[in-house]
Amino acid sequence: MTQSDFFEDAPALFHPEAEKEKTSSKRSGRVIRYGGESYLAGISARDKLAMRNDESSTLTLKVEIANRRDIPFVSYDIEEAKEYINKIPHYVLRIYGHLINGQKAVVTITGIKVFFDIRVPENLSIPKFWSKIKGILTTGKDNQGNRVNMNLIRRECIKAYPIRGYHAEKKSYLRIIAPNKDIRFTALDIISNYNSEADPECKIETASDDTGTYYRKVAREYRIPLSGWGLIRDYKYNFGAPYYARSHLCPHAFYVHIKNFCPIDDFGPLYGIYLSSLFTRDRALVLTWDIETYDSRGLGNFPEAKNDTSQVFTICMTLHWKDDPKPLEQICLVDVETAPNPRWTTIIYIQLGFNDSGYDWPFIVEKATKLEVLGWMIQQISANPHKKANAQSILTWNYFGGTGKPLTNGFFQKSQWVKKTDRSPKKILGRDSINIKIHPTLDFESSFLKLPGCVPIDVRASFMQLHPHSEKTSLKFFLEKCGLDGKADMPMSKLWKYYSEARNGTSDSSVKNMHEIVNYCVIDALRCQELMVKNNVINDYREVASIAHISLFDTHYYAIGMKVGNLLGAEAWAEDILFSMKTSDQKASGKFPGAYVFPPEKGLENKRPVTEDGLNTFGGR
Repeated sequence: MTQSDFFEDAPALFHPEAEKEKTSSKRSGRVIRYGGESYLAGISARDKLAMRNDESSTLTLKVEIANRRDIPFVSYDIEEAKEYINKIPHYVLRIYGHLINGQKAVVTITGIKVFFDIRVPENLSIPKFWSKIKGILTTGKDNQGNRVNMNLIRRECIKAYPIRGYHAEKKSYLRIIAPNKDIRFTALDIISNYNSEADPECKIETASDDTGTYYRKVAREYRIPLSGWGLIRDYKYNFGAPYYARSHLCPHAFYVHIKNFCPIDDFGPLYGIYLSSLFTRDRALVLTWDIETYDSRGLGNFPEAKNDTSQVFTICMTLHWKDDPKPLEQICLVDVETAPNPRWTTIIYIQLGFNDSGYDWPFIVEKATKLEVLGWMIQQISANPHKKANAQSILTWNYFGGTGKPLTNGFFQKSQWVKKTDRSPKKILGRDSINIKIHPTLDFESSFLKLPGCVPIDVRASFMQLHPHSEKTSLKFFLEKCGLDGKADMPMSKLWKYYSEARNGTSDSSVKNMHEIVNYCVIDALRCQELMVKNNVINDYREVASIAHISLFDTHYYAIGMKVGNLLGAEAWAEDILFSMKTSDQKASGKFPGAYVFPPEKGLENKRPVTEDGLNTFGGR
C-alpha cells in the first residue's frame, strides 16, 4: 500500500529498463536494524540529492540571491497562517516548493486583502446602508457566540457588475475588509444569521463570500501560481525576514508582498541564466512507501493498531524525481536482521502509496499516538518544525480521518467505502477523512496525515478515478492494465511465517527470508511511482491546478464542481463581475428544471428513414 507525498521537483527522463536496471544504483548502501534510536544517520538529505546533478544551478542561484535578483520557484503545497503586526494577527500564505536546483524553499506572502462584499440596495444611500451593516456586525454573534471587533474592520466603496441579471451599469458594493480570515468568517456568519431571520426583501446580498479555505479566493483574484512556476521579486531572504520557520528541511525562506509573486509568462530571459531543461522537467521529489504488519496471535488475526499484539515490522520507501520511475534511493527499515543489499539503505523516513489512506496512514498514526511518539514523529518530517504540536493538536489539525474528539475511544474507527448520502454530521473537533469522488454514487474515503510541504496521494484512489467503472481495484490489476511488471509474489501465510521465525531467533535462513520480505515490500512501493509516471498523473494534476487556480492537493481530493467554480470565479473577477460562492438554499425540483422534455413516441419510424449523406446534409442544399 502506498501514498504519494510531494517535496519538490527535478528533471528526469523515463527509463524503460528491466527490473534489475530500475532498482540498480551505483551508490552502495548499508542495512541498519532499527532498534529505537531517536535519529538514524546515513540517508541522503534532499540537498544532497539535488546536488547530484544540478547543472551548476546551485552556484548560479547563490549569486542571484546574493544580488537580490528575481528567483524562479515551483510551488506545490500551501499553508494558511497568521503573522502578528502590532499584536494584531494578519493573514499570510505560505507556499512550499523548490528552487531551480531542486532545493526546498518556502515563500511567505504578505499584503493579501481579506474581505467580502455586500451589495448596496438601490433605494438606500451608502452612508445609511453602512450604518445598518455596522449595527448588525456590532450587535450580532456568530454560531459560536463570537463578536466582531469593529476597530479591526475597514470598508471600501466599489462598483461592479452583479452576476445575476443584465446590468448596463456597475452597481455599488461595500467591501468589508478584515485583518485575517477568522474575523472575516465571523462577520460573514453574523450576516448569514441575520438573513436567516429577515424578510426576503430585507436580506443582505453578499459576494466574494467563500466560507471554506481562503487561499483559492486569493489565487483566483491575484492569479498567483499554487502549482507551477512563479517568480519572486523584491524579497527578504531567510533571517532577514520576520518569518522564522527556516529549518534544515527547508533551507530557503523568502518573504514577499503579494504583488511581487507572479506566474512566469516568458521563460526566455531565464534561459539566459539557467539551463532550459531545468524548467521543462522541474525537480519534484516523490517518496513512495509500503508497510508490513504482524499480529503475534498468529495468522487469522488481522493486525489493527489498537491491539498491543499488532505491530509494523517493515517500512519500505523509494525516492524518485517526479517524472522518473527509476529510484534515486531505496530505504528499508526492519526490526530484525536481514541480508544486506547494495541497492538498499535501511533507515526511517516517510511518504506515494497504494491504498495507504485506507490502512497504512491510519495504522501508523494510531500506533504512534498509542505509543506517545506522534509529536516526535511530526518534528522529524514537517517542513515547519517550529510549530509546537502535541498529539491533541496534531490529531485535530493535521490528521484527516478521526471520528469524534481526538484521544477518545472510537476516534480511529472508519469505514473506507461510503455512499455520498452516508456522511456523518460535521464534527466539532478534528478533521473528517476526505471522500474522493469516484463516480456519482461512490466515494473513496481517504484518511491521512497532512503536513506542511507534503501532498499525500493515494494511488489507488487516483486509478479508480481513471477507471471509475472497473470491478477490480487492486494494485495487481492496475499494473496488468497498464502493461507494467507485476508485484512480487508472497502469500500472507508465508510472510508471517518468515517474520515469526526471524523474531524468535536469527539464523542464516531467517536472514535470507527477511531479505525476501523486504524485496516484496519495496517492489510494491516502487510500482506506485511506475503507475503514476506511465499515466502522467501528477503532471495532469498540476495542469488542472494551474488552470483552475487551485492547489495540487485540491486536484486529487476534490470533485470537478469546486474546480470549475474557482475557474469561472477567476474569469468573472477579471471582468469586474461579483458573485456569491455560497450554496443556494433553493432546491431544484424536477428532473430537468428550466426545460420541457417531450415524452418519446416509441416504435419504428418508417415514413422518414434517416440515412448518412455526409456533413453537407446539414448545409443549405
